[in-house]
Amino acid sequence: MLATHRQSVFDSPAHRMPAFMAGKSIAVNTEERVYRLVAVSLPAGHGESERAVLALHRYAPLVEYLAQRMSDHEHPIRTTDELEGDAVRLAQRHGLSLDQVRRMLPRDARQSNSLLRPFVLRAVRGERIQVHVTNRTHLPLQVALLDDDFGIQQTTEPRMLAPDEIGLYSWQCKETGIFPIFNQACASSMPHRCLLGVLMIEP
Repeated sequence: MLATHRQSVFDSPAHRMPAFMAGKSIAVNTEERVYRLVAVSLPAGHGESERAVLALHRYAPLVEYLAQRMSDHEHPIRTTDELEGDAVRLAQRHGLSLDQVRRMLPRDARQSNSLLRPFVLRAVRGERIQVHVTNRTHLPLQVALLDDDFGIQQTTEPRMLAPDEIGLYSWQCKETGIFPIFNQACASSMPHRCLLGVLMIEP
């Protein structure tokens, strides 16, 4: 259940749920910008609950790799040779560029990493975007957009994504601005632990 001080955010009139459809087969309009994302769980830290992060679908294996390393509190740091071996295995197994994987893997899993920050979706004013989300966490996920009641055209349908379920969110971007995207099913009392990303609408 959400903490009491979070309820005031999610119950406010400015909070809206995006248009949502779930299913294995989703028709895509090629005129729309499409994001294919996955939600992955990061382990709990000291005094903190685990949290979900969004990543591009092709980088999900890297996020899961980092989450596994973060769970190993006794060996969070890799030697140069160990990190090279990890990069080679990940690149070969998942069809990724080895050079790119090398750049994205930190020696210390506790370091700040771009893969683990809130995800930034970009759109142009007047554009419609589709966001495909696969819930790769073991908990329900509820994507919710804080839209200030003017920037995004959407409908209300409070659906949750079960583990391994795929959802499609469709947003019409009417005005410029930065709009936070939250996991409304997040149980943490700390808002930053529930932030999945932001939608940045440019002129």
